[in-house]
Order: sequence, then C-alpha cells, then structure tokens
Amino acid sequence: MRPPDEDAAFNHNVHYGRYVSRRLRRALRAGLAADVEAATLLVLQHGREWEDSKGPVQDARADRDAADDELDTIAQDARARLAGRSADAVKKAPYTLIFPEGIGYYTAAPLDEEKKRYDELQKRLSEHLPANDEVRNDAVPKITAGLAAFEAAEKALAASLTAESLASTRLDAAEDAFRRLMTKVYGLLVSELGKSAAEKFFPRPSGARRKKGGGSEG
Repeated sequence: MRPPDEDAAFNHNVHYGRYVSRRLRRALRAGLAADVEAATLLVLQHGREWEDSKGPVQDARADRDAADDELDTIAQDARARLAGRSADAVKKAPYTLIFPEGIGYYTAAPLDEEKKRYDELQKRLSEHLPANDEVRNDAVPKITAGLAAFEAAEKALAASLTAESLASTRLDAAEDAFRRLMTKVYGLLVSELGKSAAEKFFPRPSGARRKKGGGSEG
C-alpha cells in the first residue's frame, strides 16, 4: 500500500480513496468503506474550497494593480500638463515644488509607500497650485478616488490571502487524516487477510505534484 505523496494534488487522494472505498464495499466491508468515503469526501470538500479561495486573491490583486496604474496615469498627466506650460516650466515653481524628486518618486513607489506618496502628491498639488488651476481641479479628486480604490483593493487582498491560507490549512488537516486512515485500514486488512490480499484493496498512485503552502504573494 502506497498512498499518494504528501505533495500530490488533492484530487489524487480523492481518486485513491474512491478506489479503496469501492473495493471495500465489494468485499462487503461496509463500515470500513463508509469511513474511507467520509475521509475522502472531506478532502474533496476542502480541496475545492482551497481552489475556490484563489479566485478572490487574483481579483483583489488585479483591482489593486489597476488602481496603482490609474494613479500613475494621473500623476503622469499632471506632470505633462505642468511641464508644457512654458519652455522652462520643469526648472521652476510650481513644477519643482510638486515634483521635487521627479515623477518616478510617485509612479515607481513601492506598494507599501503608494498611499503615502500619492497623498503627498495630492497635498502638493493643492498647496502649490491656485484653487482655480485646471490641473489641480482635475488631478486632486482623481487621486482621492484612486487612493480609495487602492486601499479597498489592499484590504480585499489581505482578507482573501488570509482566507486562502486558512483553506490550505484545512485541506492539510483533511489530507493528514486521510493518510492516517489509509494506514489503519491497511493494517487491519493485513492482520485479517495477509499482506498480498490486503494490497489488492489499494491502487498504485500516480500524478503531478503540487505544493499548496506558499502559493500567493501579496
């Protein structure tokens, strides 16, 4: 008896368990068959939950990255419009006061600095441009909306990554219980029927491997 490897895809345990359960039922060992079936269904349930948990992670990551791109576009547009106001606009105020470290300070900000730096850009635009300035009036509300979208996506991503991790842990526990049960069933069959007969209740596993633990990055 050799069950699927610990890093095999969960459906290999499901296929393995279904085979064993069926063989046990055919041998009129209904109690053992029911135990194997229950453990197998638990692996299937938690495996599907783990797979399903990956969807919201990708949705939230896409929303966050889209908000990031939109903020970058707003900053680039404001920079271009201010730079185009005169031949030497980039060498004097208000351009130098709004972009003292260049456009990359905002557009190339690390994700954990995104909110801080775009909040700074918003404040610089408000402070160094008059209230009736078209660049200010266009960019500032867009940055406010973009930051709200970015923050919402960040919170959704954190929540979905937590849900994915919890689902992975539940699957690990179900697979561990499944392997323990297979060992117990095998031991019982060997004691009653002998090793050669007991082996016939179990298939030879095969299939691709997967590690479900460290999957998604923030």
